[in-house]
Amino acid sequence: MTHTVSSAFEEFRKNLEPPNYDRTIATKRKEHLLSLLRDDFMILDAFATGSLPKYTAVKGYADLDIFVVLHYGKHAEGKKPSEVLQAVRDSLGEYKTNVRKNGQAVTLYYKTWPNVDVVPVFKTVDEAGNVAHYNVPDMNSESWIKSNPLRHAKKLSKKNQDYGPEFKRIIKMIKWWNHQHSSLLESYHIEVMVLKGLTGKFSNYPGAIYSFFDKAVDLANSPLWYEESFVDSYLTESKRQEVVKRLETARDKAFEAWHRTYGSNADHKGAIMIWRQIFGGEFPAYG
Repeated sequence: MTHTVSSAFEEFRKNLEPPNYDRTIATKRKEHLLSLLRDDFMILDAFATGSLPKYTAVKGYADLDIFVVLHYGKHAEGKKPSEVLQAVRDSLGEYKTNVRKNGQAVTLYYKTWPNVDVVPVFKTVDEAGNVAHYNVPDMNSESWIKSNPLRHAKKLSKKNQDYGPEFKRIIKMIKWWNHQHSSLLESYHIEVMVLKGLTGKFSNYPGAIYSFFDKAVDLANSPLWYEESFVDSYLTESKRQEVVKRLETARDKAFEAWHRTYGSNADHKGAIMIWRQIFGGEFPAYG
């Protein structure tokens, strides 16, 4: 029975959890893929990344990302991102494959969850020989995007300690909101926005969600720089305007729901109805 907003949010966060992430299966799939790729590529390193190992994934939208670090001179120098992605896809021809929608990975489909996104990258090192960043292919723009997923994962974990364990749960909630509203934002972009948008310590979900949407409007209004690149470069101007519009609507609804919960005349039933408008049917109904 759900009669309070706090109990509704607790149930909601549980509803978003993906199936148990079996790291043994993930490791086996990674090693098998690497054994195939080594026939055609010189691989310098490989590691799992993405929302699953970071615990920011939501059910129905979670695949396993594997960064495969290729030798630059042998496999990337003088080549377009689309050519590198096609070479990886050809090498994994025994699988049902496709190129991910954002044009940055080769997706492999399995009979059981999770599918695997193989991201072929090359690294850039600093004067001391340490990795400054990885270069991710973007076949849509035929450019290489700077990224450092391991450093990003550490920042998320640090924020989860400082803000509270609700931090990553809120990331999941915002990702779910995004999926319910046309999936205009990419997963990594959402993580960065929540990282920048939430400050201080967690107090309650209604206040935190409203605060995020309020700050997200400003974050989405102009290009967002993070880790040596713009995380929202995939947005066209018209799509950016639509994102801002949807964030403003969510902000206004979240404020109303927050006020109904903590105002002088608490109306949990009315607040829950509004949260269901924001998050959809996975947010529990009153009663």
